[in-house]
Amino acid sequence: MISELWIENVRSLVSRELKFSPGINVVGGPNGCGKTTVLESVHLLSQGFSFRARDLKEMISWNADEFILRGNFEDAGRLTARGIRVGRRTCDVRENGESLKSVAALFGNLPAVVMQPSDIELLRGAPDVRRRWLDEILCFRSAANATTLRNYRRILQQRNQWLRQFKREGSATGGEELFLVLTDQLADLGAKLWAARIELSKEISPIITGYYRKLSSGIDEITCAYKSSILKELDALDGAEFLDDFGLDQVASSTSGSADCLASDSGELSDGSVDENALREAYRRKLSGLEYAEKIQGITLSGPHKDDLGVRIGDVEMRSSGSQGQCRCAAIAMRFAAVDVASRYLNKPILLLDDVFAELDVNRRDAVAALIRQKQCQVIIATPEPEELPFKADNEIRLRQA
Repeated sequence: MISELWIENVRSLVSRELKFSPGINVVGGPNGCGKTTVLESVHLLSQGFSFRARDLKEMISWNADEFILRGNFEDAGRLTARGIRVGRRTCDVRENGESLKSVAALFGNLPAVVMQPSDIELLRGAPDVRRRWLDEILCFRSAANATTLRNYRRILQQRNQWLRQFKREGSATGGEELFLVLTDQLADLGAKLWAARIELSKEISPIITGYYRKLSSGIDEITCAYKSSILKELDALDGAEFLDDFGLDQVASSTSGSADCLASDSGELSDGSVDENALREAYRRKLSGLEYAEKIQGITLSGPHKDDLGVRIGDVEMRSSGSQGQCRCAAIAMRFAAVDVASRYLNKPILLLDDVFAELDVNRRDAVAALIRQKQCQVIIATPEPEELPFKADNEIRLRQA
């Protein structure tokens, strides 16, 4: 949990010192006063990246040259002090006085999960939105997963560069020998990533289904399944999107700790585990069949970067057929699943809520409030109307218009 936070020149907040309790903390105030900035600051110190900004320089106040964040975290009696100073051309990150390579190195032991109205894009948005969500949870699960993600991204980029050069010039640096090496490496890493994602989907799918059932009062049911572009055709394929701001190379060194795409010969063993060798060979065959098309188009056409998490209500995809209320419930269920994964493999996360109750009806508000109490996590809620929350705050912070 975070006990104290110091903010200097972060967006509209010029100078603030905030103290938090272990329970439910409510940050109230009018729109534009910096409530979401408080959540963003906590998330950045906890996770090592912002859920709003691609470039941390975007967070510097318009009339300042740098921003400074400092926070004290308490975990099982241990105090961890973290600080970030970001200038127009510099970035200094420290933990307990020691310098770190980047903000991404903060990821690992002090997780945070954010819920916000834009989470509806987890259902309505393109597959890359769900892939980024899956991959973040993969890093909660294991440092090895972060390494696999980082290496897959690197090899895919190199292979795409080779293909683009071949498309332009009719040949590419390194020749066919390099292309074969990159293809072999991609198949190996792709199989590892598929295995990790499929195992994750098996863990979280029943969790998401259970939370949705509670949030919808059992009126309807949803199902979740990992959909692979190699093992099952998708209704929409989009380009690769990776955790650039997540810093997978740093995450790898700082973390610890039913899928409808599977057929009998597609990588699942009789005991339910995933056979990486079967996935690797299937991917190699797929890439071999696509080689001519890839050289014409200049891009890798198949792999984990084309996959999706399918969420269905009944027999139809929620992405196209779910109502606004159904999609919001499903998104909240997905975030609670992330809370469970973080709690199991790391620590209980800080739960950051950005005015999520405003979009829910009374029954769903009460259901979300009950789940929040059940989790017994530290909670920080940003809302313009604290008096309308479905529970009593342990600590209330009031912000004024800047």
